[in-house]
Amino acid sequence: MAGKMLVPGSGRASAAASAARWALPLLAAGARWLSAHPEVWEGVKEQAAKLQKTSTNKPDGVLATVAILREQVGYLEDSADDDAEARRAEDWAKRLDSCERAARLLKAPGATRRDRKALKTRVEALRSEIFEAYIEEMGEDAAAGEGRTP
Repeated sequence: MAGKMLVPGSGRASAAASAARWALPLLAAGARWLSAHPEVWEGVKEQAAKLQKTSTNKPDGVLATVAILREQVGYLEDSADDDAEARRAEDWAKRLDSCERAARLLKAPGATRRDRKALKTRVEALRSEIFEAYIEEMGEDAAAGEGRTP
């Protein structure tokens, strides 16, 4: 019976690959605003660095990621241009609340790997959605000359 040989990735290489999976497509999506408004780039870099430092593999990392995403959702709520954007930000806030509750439950003994993986998947999807909207909104605000900062 031949078994699979698991090759563990180095922590840094895995983290870099994970960050590239969600950050690069989002940065490409916001490139037109970033090129037109280089001052936006600093805020985006700062938020991306915060998100990259946290890992969603463990409940504590999920809680840290949720806190960072809350900052971004707060910015999106404050700078919402219409009711649809405001509702979308409220929906994200509710989904972050749900993820936070789940992460707190998964800190208890007996939490399964499958549950942690499912939460990780949910948080990473939210991270991509929120970060993309954050980049776009910062660009729109810069284009409109509002100059809001997160």
